[in-house]
Amino acid sequence: MTTVWKSLPLPKYLMVLVPLTLVLHYLHAVTPLVEFCLAAGAILGLVVVIGAATEEVAMRTGAVWGGLLNATFGNVTELIIALLALKRGSYEIVRGSITGSILGNLLLLLGLSMFAGGIRHKTQTFSRTGATASVQMLALALFALVIPSVTLHFHQFDPSLSASAAAPMATRLSLAVAIILLVVYGLNLVFSLWTHAFTFRTAEAHVETPRWSLRTAVILLVLAVVCVALTSELFVDALDRMVHESKVPISEMFLGVVVVAVVGNAAEGSVAVLAAMKNKMELAFQVAMSSAIQVALMVSPVLVLSSFIFTDKPMLLAFNPFELLALWGGVLISAFALADGESNWFEGAMMVLVYVAFACVFWFHP
Repeated sequence: MTTVWKSLPLPKYLMVLVPLTLVLHYLHAVTPLVEFCLAAGAILGLVVVIGAATEEVAMRTGAVWGGLLNATFGNVTELIIALLALKRGSYEIVRGSITGSILGNLLLLLGLSMFAGGIRHKTQTFSRTGATASVQMLALALFALVIPSVTLHFHQFDPSLSASAAAPMATRLSLAVAIILLVVYGLNLVFSLWTHAFTFRTAEAHVETPRWSLRTAVILLVLAVVCVALTSELFVDALDRMVHESKVPISEMFLGVVVVAVVGNAAEGSVAVLAAMKNKMELAFQVAMSSAIQVALMVSPVLVLSSFIFTDKPMLLAFNPFELLALWGGVLISAFALADGESNWFEGAMMVLVYVAFACVFWFHP
C-alpha cells in the first residue's frame, strides 16, 4: 500500500478533508460556504484516487475501453451530486451541471489536455474518424436536447401553442427525448466498442506497465466511489444552504455550470491531462469525448427518468438560451479543432480561453 500511496498525485492529501468535513458537518461548526469548500476539496482528493485506479485498469483494456471506463467512473461523481440535487428540487443546478459537464469536457478538459501535451510534444495525433463520429453524436444529442427547450421558451412564435399547453408538451417531449438518447447511447457502445472499434484507434501503440495489481485498483475504486457518495451528500447540502440561506452573490446557474461540473469532472480531467503529457493523446481524447457523450446521452436521460419516478415534479430538458448557445458553441469549436486528427498547445490554449469566456457569461448572469 505504501507504493500505491506514493504513486498517487499530490492532490491525494485532500482526502484528509473527508473525515474533517463529516465531523464539522454533524457538529454544525462551520458556515455553509466553508463546508461547501471543504466538501469540494474532499471530493477532489477522492477523484484523484478514482482517476488513478481507472487509469491502472485502462492500461489493461486499451484506449477505447479505457476512455469509456475513465468517463464512466469520472461521471459517477457528477451523477451522484446531480441525483442528490434533484432530490432537493434544485433543477436549475442539475441542468447547469449537465451544460457545464458537456462544455467542460469539450473545451476545458480537451483544451487543457492539448495544451499540456503540446508543451512537451510538438504535435500529437488521435483518430480522425473517431473524432468525427463523436462530434456528430454530440451534435445529434444537442439537437434532441434543444427540442423541449424550444417548446417551452419559444412557444410564442407558434400561434397554435399556448403558454398553458407548452409546459405539458415540454414534459412529454423531455421523457421521449430521454428514452431516445438512451437508445442512441446503447447503439454508440455497440458501434465504438464492437462493430467499428478499429475506427477509434490510431496506428500508434503506447505500452505502459501497470504499477498496481488489478485487485488493488478495483478495491480502491470501489472505496473511493463510496466515500464520494457520502461526501457528495454534504456537498449538495452545503450548496443548497449556501444558495438559500447565505448572502453569497453566486447564481445557481454559475454554481451548476462551472463549480459543480468542474468538481464532478475532476477525475477524468486528471487522467486526460496526465495521459496527454505522456503523449497518449488518443486516451486523453477518448476520455474527454466519452465523458461528454455519456453526459449528453446517458446522464441527462437518467436524471430525467429519475425525476419522473422519484419526484412529484419531473425535470424538463429545457435549458436557458445562454446554456444552449454555450453548448452549440462548444460543439462547433471542438469540431473544428478535432477535424484534422492533430493537436498542439495553441489549439488547446484557445479552447481553454473560450471556456473562460463562457464562464464569465454565467458568472454575470443574474
